[in-house]
Amino acid sequence: MQSRFAVATLSGATLSLFAATAIAAPAPDIYTDAAFDIAEGLTNGEGTLDLLSMEVSNTATDIQFALTVRGNISSTDWGKFMIGIAAGGASASNGNGWGRPINMDSASGGMTTWLGSWVDGGGGAENRTYSSGSWGLTGATYNGNFGTISLASGTQSTLTLTVSLASLGLGVGDTFYFDAYSSGGGGSDGAIDALANPNVSVSNWGDSYTSGGSNPIFSYTVVPAPGAIALISLVGLTAGRRRSRKA
Repeated sequence: MQSRFAVATLSGATLSLFAATAIAAPAPDIYTDAAFDIAEGLTNGEGTLDLLSMEVSNTATDIQFALTVRGNISSTDWGKFMIGIAAGGASASNGNGWGRPINMDSASGGMTTWLGSWVDGGGGAENRTYSSGSWGLTGATYNGNFGTISLASGTQSTLTLTVSLASLGLGVGDTFYFDAYSSGGGGSDGAIDALANPNVSVSNWGDSYTSGGSNPIFSYTVVPAPGAIALISLVGLTAGRRRSRKA
C-alpha cells in the first residue's frame, strides 16, 4: 500500500520527468579514427577502406555497431569490414574467425567474437565465436540468424550491424574490448585500417596486426535499457518521497 500511495502522490513534474526518461534512449558512444591513415602504396578502395568512426549503442537485448568509412561502398564494394571483440576467456594467440593475420593481445583477454561483413551483393555478415580452442559459426545473414545489417552509401558510407547481446555472451554491466578493421577480399589480407589506431596499421597486405598492447584498443560497457533506468529513477524518487513525508 505504501508504494502505491507514494507513486500516486508524485507531482506532475516528476511524472513528466519519468516519462521523458523512459522514452529517451541513451546516446551512442562514438569512437573515431584519423582519416588518410592507410600506408602509402596500399589501395584504400577509393576511401572505402579508410575507417572514420563507429557508434556503439545497446538496448535491453541487442547491441548495434554503426561503422562510417570515407568512401562510397556502392561504387567500390570489394572491401571487407570486421569487428573483433574480447569479452574474456580466450587465448591471445587464437587469431580471429576468418583466419586473417589480426589478433588481440593478452591484456584484453583475447578475441572471443568476430563479426565479419561484406558490402557486395547487397551486403552480408557472419558472427563467429571462439570456444573450446576453435572458432565456430554462431550466426550468419545467409542463415537468417545473424541479426541485421544495413548499408547507407554516399560520399561517406555507413555499415550498421545489429546483433543480440546473448550471441556475444554479454549482459548489462559487462565491459568488453573491441576494435574494427577494414581489409581486402583475399583470405590472407590483414587490417589495412584499424579503427582504434590513428596511425598506419600495416605496411603490406599480409602483415599481422594486434589490437592492444603497443597498439590502441577501445572498450564499451553495456548500459541498462532506458526503461530500466527510468524504473531505477522512479524507485529512488519514490523512496525519497516516503522519507520526506515521515520527516
